[in-house]
Amino acid sequence: MPLRTALQDTRLIAALLTTAEQEARALGDAEPGAEHLLLAALLVNDPSARDALATLAAVDAAAVRSAIVAVHSDSLAYLGVAAPQLDPALPPASGAYRSEVSAQEVFQRARILSRRSRSGLRSAHVLRAAAERERGTVARLLASLALERDAVLAAAAAAVPD
Repeated sequence: MPLRTALQDTRLIAALLTTAEQEARALGDAEPGAEHLLLAALLVNDPSARDALATLAAVDAAAVRSAIVAVHSDSLAYLGVAAPQLDPALPPASGAYRSEVSAQEVFQRARILSRRSRSGLRSAHVLRAAAERERGTVARLLASLALERDAVLAAAAAAVPD
């Protein structure tokens, strides 16, 4: 991997992880999950995830953020628990970076996908890795946005050709 690509990857990784953590905490979650990493992929400077979703529907970061809140609320309601109010957001995290296992798995899969790409890690790799999850919050999130998993996978793959 060229030094320039490695540097770009490092910057994107930092932006993805920081943004995912900030979004999770803003939504009242102590640690980011795969859904927050997906949201982060739509918010960072790299446009490949945004471009991929734009080919499918008018889905932006605000719609994904709202869908995360709705999916979390629906999950709690299914258990008979009322969703807590989101205000105020949790304070910024300190110490070592922590995330849910789902975020770790998506991130690791995105890194594997990026190794096949000449362009290095792109936000579309995160979108693709998240969409590969057949169950869980991201799967329910995509369904709530009326996005077909296979279509998201194809769009994400097309956004970063090998």
